Amino acid sequence: MQTYELLVSGRAVRANSNDTTLVRTSVGIDQVHVMFDDAEWLDFPLTITFSQAGVDPVTQSLTVSTLAGESTWKAEATVVVPYEVIGMVGPINVTIQGTDSQGRHIITAKGAPLSVEEAGDVATGDMPADAPTVDQWHQAYADAMAIINELGSLKATLEDQMDDIVSAAEAAASASADAVVDRVLNEYAVPATKDTLGLVQVGSGLNVTSGGVISTVATNGITTAQSAQLANLAALAYYCFDTEFDDGTGELKSNAKVKTSAIQLSEAVDGTTVKVDENGKIALAIGSADETGY
Repeated sequence: MQTYELLVSGRAVRANSNDTTLVRTSVGIDQVHVMFDDAEWLDFPLTITFSQAGVDPVTQSLTVSTLAGESTWKAEATVVVPYEVIGMVGPINVTIQGTDSQGRHIITAKGAPLSVEEAGDVATGDMPADAPTVDQWHQAYADAMAIINELGSLKATLEDQMDDIVSAAEAAASASADAVVDRVLNEYAVPATKDTLGLVQVGSGLNVTSGGVISTVATNGITTAQSAQLANLAALAYYCFDTEFDDGTGELKSNAKVKTSAIQLSEAVDGTTVKVDENGKIALAIGSADETGY
């Protein structure tokens, strides 16, 4: 397909190709590439109209896109030349125009940047009757459907990309969670010491309830039975001895003595002939009347 470049400078349309002639009766093999010098054309839904003297003008939609980078030309568009305007030798007029939603109208000045020359070896050739140019409405519909198809493809592509993104995120989250678990196990899943925290195991002498309450089943290695024996010994000492304890250390003093009530000699210790003195000693109450009064 041969491409003829047209320039829209200001409001004028002019050719920018060395070859500006199309061959009569050509169909669908010539196109124009239009370059715009101002980005204002991007703000309008544009159409391009081709016409020849004595032929009904043919109008087609023109999809304009931005030209990236630093350049004199700000936008571009490409469209096929309709065969209806290549039916006779002579100039081809080209008009580009658009009207936006606010009623603003932009249009190029009259210009004939292209022309038609006679086809070779055919003096009275006829145009094919079964290849009419698609009218503007059907062309817009076809363009819209093409865009819908592109959007459908884009949607499928985005869904695939989102699946990949979600999978990658889940994998990253799982890896992060595993890393946290590993760190916890490495740093904290160690036996506790006097200086560092760690896992505490329940040893002998301890009991843990279903509620997590820890209690002792032995105190300093003393069993329940042994504790009862100590309690009995303490009671025995209380009932049988008069004792004193050091206020500072709590230790038993050496002046413990047997209680009189603890000595089962009530018949023998009558207080007359046998008595228990103030030191807890059993003594005979025998002596002179002057010394003892007995």
